[in-house]
Amino acid sequence: MKRILLTTALLLSLCLPSLARAECTSAYTSEQLTDDMSAMTESLRGLDEITFKQVGQNMEVRLPCVGRRLPARVYASAYRYIGTQHYLSQDRATANRWFLTSLELDPTFEWDINDLGPGHPLRAAFDSQRELAAIDPEPIPGKTLLIPAGSALYLDGRELTTAAATPGRPHLLQVISISDNLLRQSFVIEGNEIPARFLQDAVVEVVETAEPEGGRRGRKSNQSTEGEIAYGDMRVVYVDRVRPPAKTPLMLAGGAGMMIAGGLYAASYATHTQFDQASTTVDLLRYQSLTNTLLIASGISAAAGVSVGYAGVMMSGSPGVFIGGRF
Repeated sequence: MKRILLTTALLLSLCLPSLARAECTSAYTSEQLTDDMSAMTESLRGLDEITFKQVGQNMEVRLPCVGRRLPARVYASAYRYIGTQHYLSQDRATANRWFLTSLELDPTFEWDINDLGPGHPLRAAFDSQRELAAIDPEPIPGKTLLIPAGSALYLDGRELTTAAATPGRPHLLQVISISDNLLRQSFVIEGNEIPARFLQDAVVEVVETAEPEGGRRGRKSNQSTEGEIAYGDMRVVYVDRVRPPAKTPLMLAGGAGMMIAGGLYAASYATHTQFDQASTTVDLLRYQSLTNTLLIASGISAAAGVSVGYAGVMMSGSPGVFIGGRF
């Protein structure tokens, strides 16, 4: 009968998800937590490994039962002691995971020389996780938080505002009442595995922003930028038209070319008049050459102005200059 019960318990444990919810028969007060950490400090300094492990195991089981939110540094200390308890029990993998969370909350912590000697292997094991702890939270794709009414969510003593958490380490997720700051629910989660009851699908709305103030309304450009803005539980994806930077200078240059062409043509009219009034062969040939030169220059300037201006009008988001026409 005993073997059957043990087998059943083992099967149930294998079927349980990675989420662990605290089933608290009594509150674990902040005073009790402080007393346990003090006892672990004394047993660590006194090399009382048995007491240290016993108190550490009790702390790990009862930590989710803390009746209210505590500062993040308090949790950092608790996680550090829980990790140490696993280290002394030769469970290095679990110890490192708790060390990661502790260092995430208190990255500047250094062991006191009275707690651990300079050459103690635990000090080296703890420090080896320091760089690994400094990573960004990993968001849950397409999800935002669904926070119960009248409550706030806290992760390791810090308010949780986005559906994200650092992976590869345990976290204490607490549902705290806003009115009295007391605990409603508590979970130990792995990485960013936030319970589904606290998640909802993100709402995406696509909008197009207006042109910048002072711009010409109604004119479209083939170049655009995209981005995303979050408003509470809604994510707004915006598309904003951007005028190509070379468009306006090319259009202005085209207009200037046309003005120059007009000036040259007007000058050729004056030299043509002088050609008609020439009284000597030398003047006749000189004004004839000058008039032809001005007419040719006027035509070249007009063609260049039209081409550059057309390139500016037709410019898209692609780099380079486009010159072309239809014949």
